Amino acid sequence: MHGETYDAVWSAPPDRPSSLRGKGAWTTGNAIVRVRSDGAIGYGLADGAKKWAFQAPGAQVVCAMSESADRAVGLLAYGREGAACEDVAAVDLGTGKGLWTSRVVQTTRTRQPDARGAIAATGDVAVLPAGKGLRGLDLRTGKARWAWNPPKGCAFVQGLNNLTASDKAIALTLWCGSDKYGAAVVDPGTGASRWATRLPTSAKVETAAVVSADPVVVHTKEGGERGTDQIVTFTPEGRQRAAFPTSTGNGDLEVTRTGFGGKPVSALQVQKDVIVSAVKGNREYSFERDIVGLTLEGRELWRVELGGGVNGLFTTSETVAVLNSRTLGDASQLTVLSINTGETIQQATLTMAAPENGLLLAASSYYLIVQDGEESDSAPVTVFHR
Repeated sequence: MHGETYDAVWSAPPDRPSSLRGKGAWTTGNAIVRVRSDGAIGYGLADGAKKWAFQAPGAQVVCAMSESADRAVGLLAYGREGAACEDVAAVDLGTGKGLWTSRVVQTTRTRQPDARGAIAATGDVAVLPAGKGLRGLDLRTGKARWAWNPPKGCAFVQGLNNLTASDKAIALTLWCGSDKYGAAVVDPGTGASRWATRLPTSAKVETAAVVSADPVVVHTKEGGERGTDQIVTFTPEGRQRAAFPTSTGNGDLEVTRTGFGGKPVSALQVQKDVIVSAVKGNREYSFERDIVGLTLEGRELWRVELGGGVNGLFTTSETVAVLNSRTLGDASQLTVLSINTGETIQQATLTMAAPENGLLLAASSYYLIVQDGEESDSAPVTVFHR
């Protein structure tokens, strides 16, 4: 019982040269935009026709991108390989034309495999690092809109999984000296501070990552065998709602993931008041996973057992779509669940092997599977009907 079987509507040809790597993707209107080492390519959703290409200048390599592409404008950061990732370009995703460029001084390279970007696009504002704080630019013109400075004694540490934005809020984490870390929220329209508070850590911190901006959800991980690894959630006013461990007798939440070093991609996703995560370590075989829905206080709402691992996860305010491999043949299982109850809405078999590092997206009447390019003969984009 695996539902209908779907063949691919179209697939993009493999990257050439094969040394190129996928950095992430956006969907907008009638196009899918895949970002890779040398720039970005826009494909028509319906037929896969190449609509445009944006090329990073010279031999520079794309090293970060905005998580979203609001108003059909995406942000790319690039630099020479092994050097600072300090040049940012805004790209019109309808035409592939560059709208403006800006230099970001002291941008930390975002080459960690689980790195979230140090740049963001929200509404009509581009958010870039600026010294210890942030600056907001008009998304289409690049003109300065506002500047934000952190509380005294703190600094925004660029490129360490610590910035994300929604249309209502910019959320970031701060280093405040020694082993002290904080979280802050900035108004995207004005750059005004809404709140800033300490994170509940007491030892050396390895990770202080923003998972969601609305509501604010942060992942903190301390070093050492006794270090705390936890999810911290906040109320809209900045009060700590809860702090709960990622590892319990019910398994370990998969919070971070590898692949797509340019696009902020989290294995744990948040929609309204539901946290969705894959869970490992509580099944007979190590490759098996569950999918769980949690409240913002960490209480389990529902749990669904999968037959394999999680190769892609896409959430909306209503649904959870999970891509995982099937045990027989070159096929994948796509399961769509209710985000509120975990009830199965749809199951389908897709006639392609699930990629180890896949990015599952949805747009219009299509599901899209984007690969990172590690497999040189694999299609970087494959599209199925929903």
